Amino acid sequence: MTSDQPSLWSDIRGLVFFGWIVAATRLLLDFVAPDQSMFIGVYFLMPLAYLYYGLKGRWDHLAWRRVAGSLIVVVFLVWFIPNLISYSTAFFVGLEHGRFSPENSGRVLDYEGPVMTILNGGMVAGGTFLAGSVWSVSLGTLFIWLPGAMRRRQARD
Repeated sequence: MTSDQPSLWSDIRGLVFFGWIVAATRLLLDFVAPDQSMFIGVYFLMPLAYLYYGLKGRWDHLAWRRVAGSLIVVVFLVWFIPNLISYSTAFFVGLEHGRFSPENSGRVLDYEGPVMTILNGGMVAGGTFLAGSVWSVSLGTLFIWLPGAMRRRQARD
């Protein structure tokens, strides 16, 4: 079965690579310049990528459900996985500054051993997945889908 629709990966590839670059930069800054790391993050920079996609009409061919679903996959790949790696690594290394401080990181389990450390990282990553999903679908609807819908409506008229 063939389709004229591009594959999901071809739709989200640019957003995922951009998000991974942002996440890697943030993790590096957490280690070398923790005071500066708060200015780099997916919550601040991904909306710029969404705005770019909307202005360029990159996803104009997608219905809203496909836009929302694609953004949830992006959030999993860009928020959940990098945060699971970042927070688990920080908890293993013993970082307690910036976003990894006990009051900011959301550690809810007494972590004694590697399994509990990874679970703590997973719980924080799960929270960022939920928040990132709401954030991304809301802003994606506003910045990506709405301009595309307006262009489609204008083309019909």
